[in-house]
Amino acid sequence: MASIAVIGATGRTGQIIVANALSAGHHVTAIARRPENLGPARPHLTFLRADVLTSGWLQGALDDHDVVISALGATGRGPTTVYSAGTTEMISALEPGRRLIVISSAGLGIPADAGPGTRLAARLLHRVMRHTYADMARMEELLTTSDLNYTSVRPTRLTDQPATGRPRISIGATAKVGPTTARADLAAFILAAIDDPRTHRTAVAISS
Repeated sequence: MASIAVIGATGRTGQIIVANALSAGHHVTAIARRPENLGPARPHLTFLRADVLTSGWLQGALDDHDVVISALGATGRGPTTVYSAGTTEMISALEPGRRLIVISSAGLGIPADAGPGTRLAARLLHRVMRHTYADMARMEELLTTSDLNYTSVRPTRLTDQPATGRPRISIGATAKVGPTTARADLAAFILAAIDDPRTHRTAVAISS
């Protein structure tokens, strides 16, 4: 079993990651500004109150964890630095070679096999989500130039539908996947990717 730190643990996706990890027997440190929002204490669950966007708050907090999972997310469509600033703090706090998995978006790229309709929709979405995507792109650039063993997981539009148990994935995020991703499928994939060498130091597109 692994020791996992989940950053952004109280978000809608973060909560599912925490619950699934505990059900699988992992030891979890839930990191958030208000970790008590996860409810009462449970076996193998540790709460850590931290503002990961504040410089230095993660120093020492990620030691002794096998993997760090970032479920950070921006609210709204305005300018943001949540992804890049949070990732900067994680990179600073982690030693070379450590495992880091972050959630990005399939909207960052247009697959080579995408049709005209998909390409048009992608361009429109980029216009609407330009601030969020710009910061996600900065995050991924930081990862590629780091010495961490990272994976950037790029889901399509997230939903609260039940898990299908059969997610579609594209290693390298080069091929088209489906239009939506259940958060439960995303969480299950992230946990499965911890020890999957195919996902190391690359982006992975995913859908349900």
